[in-house]
Amino acid sequence: MENRLYKLTRPEVEEYLKENNIVLLPVGATEQHGKHMAIDTDAYTALEMSKRVAEKTGVLVAPLMSYGYSPHHMNFKGSVTLTFQTLVNVLKDVCKSLIHHGFEKIVIMNAHGGNTNPIKQALREIDDETGKRVYSVMVYPMPNGFGAEGTKVIEQERGGHACELETSVGMELGHRILIDKAEKWTPEHSSINPKHKGKVTAAYNFDESTSIGSLGDPTLASKEKGKILVESAVKDLAEFIEDLKRL
Repeated sequence: MENRLYKLTRPEVEEYLKENNIVLLPVGATEQHGKHMAIDTDAYTALEMSKRVAEKTGVLVAPLMSYGYSPHHMNFKGSVTLTFQTLVNVLKDVCKSLIHHGFEKIVIMNAHGGNTNPIKQALREIDDETGKRVYSVMVYPMPNGFGAEGTKVIEQERGGHACELETSVGMELGHRILIDKAEKWTPEHSSINPKHKGKVTAAYNFDESTSIGSLGDPTLASKEKGKILVESAVKDLAEFIEDLKRL
């Protein structure tokens, strides 16, 4: 079955809605990912992970939202950001359109940490304005999220951006990666004393933490690790979708 909403005809969408009211909405970002990963990494991952989950569950994938909230990356060339409120508004408009047509259960498949707060705001406003609950999940495997079991293969001590995990996932998904350009990140300067880290909230730019644009050690990445990571996350996400069908 074709699981991409944007490749279906109107009558095919109507037929789908007779049996199923779930749709996955991939949301990524367009931002730098160090010296070895492409600028569309998060957007690519959001769509590819969504497609794999859709194949396992028989649900549809909506068109990708490739721009996200990335102001902290704007000191690196090639990054593009929406404002916080623009992302909130676009998410609301897209979700309201889907709800209008009968997609009662929308799952935002997020692949960028910077989108988390705008998504939360959009979910709150959609619920307030329509009475409909929209869900959001992080598609990257996380130690405390979906695909937690798979993250046991990760060896790096610290990471989070174009790192061992993200690079391995990209390898498995078939993304463009220049692994020979990958560099291990060494913590650099900080605008606050390290003893206060985690206790103070402020608006930080990404280049304050890394001059190379990545965090972690992508030199440890491999396609084999990526396979374990992706399969673990897809399995857990598919289980959530199957549970959602029964609500």
